[in-house]
Amino acid sequence: MGNVSDNRGGAGRAVLVGVLVLLGLGIVGSGVWFVLGTGAGPDQASALDTGKPEESAASAIEAALAAARTYSSNEEYGKASAVLRAAVEEHADDQALRLAYAETLLAQHETAKAYEQYEAALAIGPQDASIEFAAGTLATEIGKDDRALEHFSMARAADPGSAEIALFLGVTQQRLGQTGDAKANLLAALELDETNPVAPAALAQIALDENQLSLAGRYIARARQADPEQLAYRILEARILNRVGKPEQAVTLLRALPEDQLFQPMVLELVAASYGLLRQPAEAAALYRRACDREPAEAEYPFQAALWYERSGDVDSARDFAKRAAMLGHPQGRALVERLENK
Repeated sequence: MGNVSDNRGGAGRAVLVGVLVLLGLGIVGSGVWFVLGTGAGPDQASALDTGKPEESAASAIEAALAAARTYSSNEEYGKASAVLRAAVEEHADDQALRLAYAETLLAQHETAKAYEQYEAALAIGPQDASIEFAAGTLATEIGKDDRALEHFSMARAADPGSAEIALFLGVTQQRLGQTGDAKANLLAALELDETNPVAPAALAQIALDENQLSLAGRYIARARQADPEQLAYRILEARILNRVGKPEQAVTLLRALPEDQLFQPMVLELVAASYGLLRQPAEAAALYRRACDREPAEAEYPFQAALWYERSGDVDSARDFAKRAAMLGHPQGRALVERLENK
């Protein structure tokens, strides 16, 4: 059956983002060509009529696909969608029309409606692995993880040699708490494609959750070797380092990040936690102080700075930043100010 990525259409070009296990959808473009194929254009839609019902229906379908292809090539997805919607109403049991219609809906960011067309296409048949896989990515996108699990499971059964399908199935099972099955499919994905970093990163997260810290460290090292620039993997490695009692290495790992990544809230929180483990609250406070300078309208940063200054024993600075947090509307800012005023 081949690599699913090559023939599943736009919906199937989803990308997993690191160990956070998020699925994103890359839509518009070559996916439309997969379904629509080649054709002459909108002006042919009324020119094809053989007189025989079966041949006439086939000609009408081909004409609609050709017209939609031309509209899509000009990024006129609304017109392409209108042509295909009318064709689907007339020929409801044609799978190619359903899939083509779905792609034009995706091009207009109507993911839920596109998923309905994929479901209809699968009901018509054949239930190809690439179609099941694409439907699974759409189901994930619209928050239907249970349906995504069904689609990925069907795709895996139909194409057991696909590392990508095994990966997406494993990640979905992980999201649903089916840890045993998730590990099995993630290991299969890793065996089928040793270069993909997502499977070992997901396995590292599972190992960390199960407190298998040595195993987690080995998996995340493998993920980072494959993709050393992925921030999510660096964050996970830092968490593992903190858990194994190496917060100084976690700080070094994260402080090496460029500032636009270092001052992301999740990274800031992790660096501060590492400083806390090192009993260096003043360093955490100083980092949040810099964050305040970078984003003066953000209430969370002065609030965190106040907490860390308090832990460092600098109550005066803690009061100043608590007042700033309260002024910016932090929900706990006023209570913190009152508590610090009594110190």
